Amino acid sequence: MNTLEKLTERAPDLMFELPDGTPVVRLGLIVTLYFKEGYTLQSKQAVMQCFARFKEEFGQHLKGQFDDRYKKLTDASFDKKISKILETGPNEQYEWHISSAATANEAGEYNLSALNSFEVHGDQKRSFIKMTLPWNILQAPDGAARYRDWIVYLADKVKAEHGYGGLSSILPFDFDSYMPMEYQLAQQFTGLEVDSLVTNFKRELLDHIKGINWYTVVGNRFAEQLGGIDAINHSFSGRGDVEVLKYQYGLIVRAGELPDLGPINEPLPTAYIAVNRVFKPLRIPTPNQLHTYTPYGNCFEEDSTVRWYARFDQDDSFSKSPARLEAGQPCSVAGYWFTPAQKDSRRHFNQGEILPSFSGSSWGDTLWYWSGEE
Repeated sequence: MNTLEKLTERAPDLMFELPDGTPVVRLGLIVTLYFKEGYTLQSKQAVMQCFARFKEEFGQHLKGQFDDRYKKLTDASFDKKISKILETGPNEQYEWHISSAATANEAGEYNLSALNSFEVHGDQKRSFIKMTLPWNILQAPDGAARYRDWIVYLADKVKAEHGYGGLSSILPFDFDSYMPMEYQLAQQFTGLEVDSLVTNFKRELLDHIKGINWYTVVGNRFAEQLGGIDAINHSFSGRGDVEVLKYQYGLIVRAGELPDLGPINEPLPTAYIAVNRVFKPLRIPTPNQLHTYTPYGNCFEEDSTVRWYARFDQDDSFSKSPARLEAGQPCSVAGYWFTPAQKDSRRHFNQGEILPSFSGSSWGDTLWYWSGEE
């Protein structure tokens, strides 16, 4: 059974409805991006262009919006809201959410949200934009490509500093009472992004990224901390399950051709582990709780939050092998290794086999990195 077949089989178990049939938890594909200077007119114009394109492509599904309160979305109210946002000053906040959900108590399949920072905050807060699409868009022949194109488009438009995209539990706009469900599902599937409180991370993510998922967006400033885009590109050379794309302000890394739910009773997704190993130094070192207090049941607390952030850190296949070996040394663990010194170098070595060297490489010394058993 391939990844899409597994996803199709499990998806119904990740959806919950009220007795009247109202969906309150859905499985969806999200993209969340953080960016600077959301208070400028240029930034607001770019974000409004994102909303206009989203409505143009998915307008037939859109029914509701949050504009001071949750209400019906119409062509007239959409245009009016855009004009209103573009007229706001640099220290006025706008928050806009458009959705296929008709009410605040329904989980929408199609959503686009944005929230800006103030000029008075300077560089001490970030703005964000978040898009949600139904997971089953992946069943269409061009579905994965459409989703990828949206990530690149949004990242370019808002000049994203960092972000992530992948599978997530989609809750209603009025989400508080459903956070326990998000928590329970995240305990069962490592690939699910916990993203209900996206507004809480604007300050925490000034100098760090939240982490990795199917897609990980890393701007130039963060890439430089890891040696630059070329160095990151080299670190994934030889891995057919990791793709590196570029956008105007950084790079976008895809872990696997399709997103992986990562059921806890199955091995961790190896592509996610590989991407996590590279970007882990950029991750929030002491994260705040993923959930705030709720009277409705178990949610993320301090310990469970730390475990969630580290969910791709634990892998026996990596822990039994050194991080790297120099050329000329014997292979310590049988399996696949790669070196940035040669393109498409990933290959299988038996234990004790001498790791070769490549002369004349612009990368310098030949260093071999463990790449898994499969």
